[in-house]
Amino acid sequence: MKPTPAISALALLAVTVLAPNAAVSAEGLSKQPNVVVLLADDLGWGDVGFHGGVAETPHIDALAKEGVQLSRFYAYPACSPTRAAMLTGRFPHRYGIAGPVRHRDEGLPTSEPLLPAAFRSAGYETSLIGKWHLGLAGDKTNPRQRGFDHFYGFLDASIDYFQHTAVGGQVDWQRDGQTIDEAGYVTDLLADEAVRQIANSVSGTPFCMVVSFSAPHSPFQAPDRLIAKYNNRLGQRESTYAAMVDSMDQGIGRILAAIDAKKQRENTIVVFASDNGAARSGTNEPFRGQKRQVYEGGIHVPCVIRAPGLLDAGTENEQLFAIHDLFPTLAEAVGVKISSTKPLDGESLWSQLVSGDPTSRSIVIAEQDYAIIRDDWKLIRFADGAAELYNLRSDPKEEHDVAKSESKTASELLSTLTRYKVIVQTDGPASEVLRTPGTVRDTRRTLVATPTESMQEGELLGGADLRGDAKYGVLGDPRTESNGRGVRLLSGEDLDQNGAFAGEASLISTEVSADQRWYRFYVSGLAQDNFAVDQDSLYLKVEFFQKGGSDSLDSITQRVYSQVLRERSDFFDKDTNESLGHSIWRTYAMDFRTPFAEVDQMKLSVGFANGKGPETKSEFWVNSMNLEPIHAPADFQAAQTTIRDFPQPDDSDLVAIGGRWYFHAKDGARKLPKQFDYTNAEQLLYKTDRYEAPFAGNMSSWLRAGYLDFGGDEVTKDQYKPYAVIVTFTDRHLVMRSRNLPNHPTATFPDRWRMLDGNPSFIKEQANTWHIPLQPQRDPGAIAMDAKNANQALPMGAIGVATNGVIFFNPFDHIFETDAVWRLDRCCGHPSPRQQYHYHKYPVCVKTPWCDEGQAHSGIIGFAFDGFPVYGPYESKGLLAKDHTQNPLNEFNLHEDPDRGPHYHVTPGKYPHIIGGFWGQMDSLNRPARRN
Repeated sequence: MKPTPAISALALLAVTVLAPNAAVSAEGLSKQPNVVVLLADDLGWGDVGFHGGVAETPHIDALAKEGVQLSRFYAYPACSPTRAAMLTGRFPHRYGIAGPVRHRDEGLPTSEPLLPAAFRSAGYETSLIGKWHLGLAGDKTNPRQRGFDHFYGFLDASIDYFQHTAVGGQVDWQRDGQTIDEAGYVTDLLADEAVRQIANSVSGTPFCMVVSFSAPHSPFQAPDRLIAKYNNRLGQRESTYAAMVDSMDQGIGRILAAIDAKKQRENTIVVFASDNGAARSGTNEPFRGQKRQVYEGGIHVPCVIRAPGLLDAGTENEQLFAIHDLFPTLAEAVGVKISSTKPLDGESLWSQLVSGDPTSRSIVIAEQDYAIIRDDWKLIRFADGAAELYNLRSDPKEEHDVAKSESKTASELLSTLTRYKVIVQTDGPASEVLRTPGTVRDTRRTLVATPTESMQEGELLGGADLRGDAKYGVLGDPRTESNGRGVRLLSGEDLDQNGAFAGEASLISTEVSADQRWYRFYVSGLAQDNFAVDQDSLYLKVEFFQKGGSDSLDSITQRVYSQVLRERSDFFDKDTNESLGHSIWRTYAMDFRTPFAEVDQMKLSVGFANGKGPETKSEFWVNSMNLEPIHAPADFQAAQTTIRDFPQPDDSDLVAIGGRWYFHAKDGARKLPKQFDYTNAEQLLYKTDRYEAPFAGNMSSWLRAGYLDFGGDEVTKDQYKPYAVIVTFTDRHLVMRSRNLPNHPTATFPDRWRMLDGNPSFIKEQANTWHIPLQPQRDPGAIAMDAKNANQALPMGAIGVATNGVIFFNPFDHIFETDAVWRLDRCCGHPSPRQQYHYHKYPVCVKTPWCDEGQAHSGIIGFAFDGFPVYGPYESKGLLAKDHTQNPLNEFNLHEDPDRGPHYHVTPGKYPHIIGGFWGQMDSLNRPARRN
């Protein structure tokens, strides 16, 4: 809004305040203003009173009335990146913080100067009170060594509010580097410390204080007296959460009162914000998404800045503002000069706050996924390559993806984002990239082609999207050899300084059609002598998209490092290689079939992980990436769609078993058999819009040579197991007894050396019993899985069982953030550490009992443990269930219709999974086995 004449006069006073290191900044102020930053943890947009929150927040609400509300303030999707960005003024991916800092991580590198150190150099007393979460690696990472005169609080991600212990049980509570033992509720203790420091501040010495609350981050704990305050209108969990927010507000009230008692209100700039959106317990309404996502709910957070006499109280400002802008803005406000040898991504927006007039700009916010926001437009580039575009002015809830209809805007933002990522990867200044619309070529168009005669080999790769430890440029030393230009994958150089050796180069191809399903992706590569990776982690990868590249369908990966090792041995020549090095350019290829006819775009990648080796001659060079259609292999047999061909019985021949299950009696024998197995599987029918026999052809299997039998002995010869699956019924359950042996080919799995977590490359015969409820019951408290299953809506154990008796898990493996796709075979399964074969997601594989060609509504492939059936991906001929607008799937991957009732569909997508959470009540009989 436009400043009034009175405000304009105050703005003139602000110009004096901006003078660097001014001793007297404005009339009535005897020293530089103090700065107090109040940072909540996991507080959602809708959790504060002035946005309609259920908790009482009178002091935060008063702060909003006395200050300026930043209505377009953005943080990062998780704790550590936000804190790093705020303290450095830099995009956290520059220095390897792309998500929460774990115990094993380096954390915030000591080479990164913190902006509070600039305040200390300018004469400020600096302190951090509360959460650090930027590294536990030792004394050098302690806040006291990073620009703070004082530190009181904890180092890890979360803390028990009463015991002051971290997740591992160790006490994580300290003052200035020394662990201390004191009683009290954490939120109260942090507020008390801030009050004490303000009361003891030395007259004439300004203070810069960051109070980093842990509330309302888990664990969800609060004083009983506050919980009781909400129990009459909220549930226990909601009451506890509201009490945590209430307690933080009371602490903030005491801090503001301490500022007043010190007579520093007019001389103190106070900032209140949250580090990211709320997780499960809070609310980000009206926005979509939550913590760990770059939808608005995960990154658009409440923020208020109070600066009496300088900013227009009680107003809202629509300036696009990111948390990495905060300290440059505050520095200009109080006259602190920031000089850094490293490029800042944050910039001072103080003049825009003073004037009330926002200026046009762009910001980038990211974790694994990236969001670029320019004025009203927001483009999301997901880690799998898919993109979505929203107009936040007309669609703040992000309900309408307009990437296809606004393709020019999407292309411009994508190009700008691509250029930005390249520049920050080399730690170069990126401000000009965001200030000016991007002019680089659009890397989403088809770049896979054979070079023309006028184009040097490798030149087309200049448009590749590079991630991690990968460069584009001259291959080798041009003074001694001529290899042209191309992509360099660096296994011995941590180019992005994230502590890991991994890199990838990708190109987009639109040369795909429904009529052509088989392709060969191949690259021309040369591994230098010292290029090396662990766990076979040099790979080719193809990701599939529909709708012009905006909608991800699935991906497939093939590892090729074993070929490098074999060729180093096969082609080694002692007379030349020892002096000249490895010099054989080879073709590395993978043949594949597109999983769906709807695929219209593919992302082709060559990359590596788990790199190792010295910095010299540790590169894998790529000078071409190509895609060509091929004929189907001679042994390929297309999947047969048999659902519609199943002969429908006469209703008079059916015996009801329970739920939707029927026994098809023949020859007058209406007595239910003792069991259903391969001999009578076609008589066990399930009622949908017609009768199906989901177990027919799925109840027998083979125990293959190389597997282990039930006793743990290795099998030397293939053994037929006709009774691999047996089904019986009780009055409440379908009881499935299974040997858990897949009835399709399997592979040698990626973790063949058991280096990671003990997963073998062989399968062991099991003796599992699963109980599928005949009458599934809706769970009114059902929780859907978030993008990384961070909310643990689905367990790490079995979540259901396929009709061939093989269990399926949620999509993540080893840790919640690792998509299991990296270790799956062609049927999207692999053994667990106990040799238990299991599926994870909808497969892109060729030979599988689950695939169909979309000629009708897909058949049943299995059942979740809540009793609801799981169908294949298609809703009807040529229509994927995920694209069904009239009857859309919910976040559980479930919808219902009159014929089938509630049912899941396996859904390829950004995070491909079998189900997205239990819609119904999981049967307790399956829980013990689920923990395996």
